[in-house]
This record gives sequence, C-alpha cells and structure tokens, in this order.
Amino acid sequence: MKYDIAEPKPGSLIESLRSVGYNLSTAIADILDNSIAARAKNVWLDFRWAGDKSHISICDDGCGMLEDQLVEAMRPGSRSPLEHRDPSDLGRFGLGLKTASFSQCRKLTVLSKAEGADIASRIWDLDYVSTHNEWRLLRDAGEEARPLLDRLSAMETGTIVHWSQLDRITCGENTGDTVAHARFNTAIDQVRNHLAMTFHRHIEDGSVIIHINDHAIAPWNPFLEHHTATYRTPQEAIRFGNSTIYFRGYVLPHKDMLSEEEFKIAAGPHGWVAHQGFYVYRSRRLLVPGDWLHLGRPSQWTKQEHCNLARIRLDLPNETDAEWHLDVKKSTARPPPIIRDRLSELAESVRARARSVFAHRGRYGTRIPAVEDFVRPWETVTRDGHTAYRINRQHPAVKSVFEHLGESSPELDSLLRVLEETVPVQQIWLDMAEQTRDPAPPFDGVDFALLRADIRRAFDFLVSAGIGAVTARAQLASIEPYNHFPQLLAEL
Repeated sequence: MKYDIAEPKPGSLIESLRSVGYNLSTAIADILDNSIAARAKNVWLDFRWAGDKSHISICDDGCGMLEDQLVEAMRPGSRSPLEHRDPSDLGRFGLGLKTASFSQCRKLTVLSKAEGADIASRIWDLDYVSTHNEWRLLRDAGEEARPLLDRLSAMETGTIVHWSQLDRITCGENTGDTVAHARFNTAIDQVRNHLAMTFHRHIEDGSVIIHINDHAIAPWNPFLEHHTATYRTPQEAIRFGNSTIYFRGYVLPHKDMLSEEEFKIAAGPHGWVAHQGFYVYRSRRLLVPGDWLHLGRPSQWTKQEHCNLARIRLDLPNETDAEWHLDVKKSTARPPPIIRDRLSELAESVRARARSVFAHRGRYGTRIPAVEDFVRPWETVTRDGHTAYRINRQHPAVKSVFEHLGESSPELDSLLRVLEETVPVQQIWLDMAEQTRDPAPPFDGVDFALLRADIRRAFDFLVSAGIGAVTARAQLASIEPYNHFPQLLAEL
C-alpha cells in the first residue's frame, strides 16, 4: 500500500493546541489532576505579579518523575485514551499538562524529583518551537529557574510546573498598572473558588491540602450536607455495561431556613440558578458543576428558579469516559442513551421535591407533607393538559364568605372565576426573574390591626362551625397565610 507521511508542522499545531478552550481556573485544575494522581498531600500555587513578567507555579509533594518519565509526560498525546488506567487516575488523553499550560503561557517549565533521583527538568518554549519548526523540548531550565530548583532540592520528592510569558493573562501590562494588578488578583479569587468546588471531596477527606499564596483553600460542598434541613435521597447504583454509576439527590433548605451567610455560601461561585442540576464526578473530582445534561421528559429541562434547590451527585468510574463523551478539558459530559430514561426518572423526583420546598418557603424541613397537611388559598390543577390555578373553596376565609352570602352565590362564584382565569403567571415569572430580592412576605406592610382582625374572623368562623377553640387554633396554624403569625394565633 502506498502512502505519504503527513507530519503536522510543530509551530502550527502547538499554536492550535492553545485554543482548546481552557480558562485559567480550568487549566490549573487540570494540572492539579496530575498532582493528585501522583498522590501529593500538598499542592502550593504561587501567583506572582510583575506586569508582563508575571508568573505562576504549581508545586506538589507527590512521587515525582524520573527523567525518562518527565520526557514522556511532556510529549503531546503521551497516552492513548483507550489505555486501561488506575481507578484514581484523573487523566485520559495525555494532553492535559500541555494543552492546559499552553492555553495560558508561552513557556512551560517542569521540574521533577523522584525518590533517590536527581532533579529532572524540561521546557517547552513555544517561540523556540515556532522559530525552528521542530518539536525541540529543551533540557536546561536556565538561571531563571534557580529558585524553583532550590525549592525542589529541599523536598524529598515532588514536581513543579512553572508558567512564564503569560501572554493570555498579562500581555504587555506594566507592574505599576493598578487596574491590571486588580484584574490579576480577581483571577486568583476565581481560581480559588473553582478549586474549592472541583476538589472539595479531596480537601474534605484530608487527602490533599491546596494552598494559594500560602493560604489553604477551604472546600465548597454544593450539597450543604452538614445542614439538618437538607434532604438526601438514598444512594442508587445504576449498572452500565461492566461499570456502576452512583446517583444521589439533594434538596437544599429554603432561604428561610438558612442564615444570611449560609445562603450566600450555598449559592456557589456562579449563583443559585447556575448551580442547580447534576454534579458529575469522576474519581471524586468534579467535572460538571450543575447542569441538567440535556435530560428531561417530554422536553429538555432548563435552569429555572423553582429548581434552585435541586442538586444531584453522579459518581462515574473512569472507564466510562468515552461513553459519557468527556472532553479534553473534563468540563462536559453527556449521559449514554441506555440510562437517560432512568436518570430522568430519578432526577424528576428530586426536582418535584425541590419545587415544593421552594414554593412553600421551606416549612417542611426534610420531608414533604401530604397535601392535606396544609390548607392553602390557591390550588394547582390540570385542565386540558395545561396547568391552572383555582381558589381553594375549603379555605376558612373563603368558606366564611360563602356561609355569609349563602352556599349558592352566583356573584361570588363569578368573582372567583374572574380571579382564577386571570392569574398573571407570565408577569409573576418575569418579575421574579428580573428582581434581585425575594417577593414581599404575606401581609407585608398591612396594618397589624387589620391582620389581627382577619385572623380573629377566621377563628370565630371555625368556632361557630362547632370546632373547639384549641382545635381551631391548631387548624389556623396549618392554614396559609395565618401560619406565618404564631404570635397572633397565641392571642386567640
């Protein structure tokens, strides 16, 4: 068979590898994957501001690499995604170190020290590769790497990844540029938030401590697992080929059950709406921080306010990477068709519970009561396949009016129908989406004496219907909106 060798041009290909789509946070997370795979107990990130000479280093105390191992690790595409890997291995394509680094800098220096071996060093200088148009991996780190060599010499084992010529971060900026310096500091905060989320399980179990400029990162657990009002489904194992994935749903407490600080923290780096949905983990490393994964029946679910409290944990083994269509950046996942229906079914139950807690302001704690537990002024009904809202004729305030006017009151029936048929649902949703604060609570701004009179009127109606005073008070405590005012109920 005749053929030609069509080798890619190094200068062109290496520039293309810079455009995989990383940002600074996801690029650094990819480097940390290697540190965790090397069983590092500590990872130190150092961000040094110096204008366009700023640099970033990631140092770990993992097992390190021998010289031939380092050369192989620096080779683009050093491993096939089809190779069998250790269950704790967070890599797949053999590209992460290179593509993540190239996306942020033009010069990548790696120094590594294995047990009982000398320090090995290799450098990718993209300008040097482009000039010579050959895959020339430099060996001498040069004098500028002296502080890195000194640091690694003092360690038993470890690896340092050093980024310089940060053209994607500090290109052409001056050291004294305060705006640029502030932007650099903001990037550090974004990295901190991303790593706290991505590696929270590793940090929580103490398997690794991540430091940024000598300050340890606190983990961000998206499931608020320490809170007593957080609802958890049982963990469900879903068989898939020769592998098993694990599903567990969480419904977070309503804002009314959280302190202001708890609510702010639970919102996450990108806010409540962004962080609802599935959290996909591989080897306990977070890949997808909240997404509905194009699931849903009959149509795909979108992120909406009423599902803010729904968060679902999915744990994948790394042998299912191809089936889940994980990309090089480890930031997207797509469920295999064979389990989509099961995932949708399990997720819908979590979404339904989250909607109920959201709608009823968290009064239920960790359970959803039966419908009869609460008497509400409005009911949700389905009519011709569409959702509609009716005024509850069994609500004491409504029943008392019917009793006063007579059981058959066409005028009152007509009024209630007008109200029911003109509920401004779209306007309510628009207002909720546009405003930054919660809607006004029941009777907010209403004269207290008027409210007291309304509750007294409902109480008198129940007593006149033959219900004892103690029972009447208990019933009012389970009737909206009177249940919000226990102090007034106590006066009855």
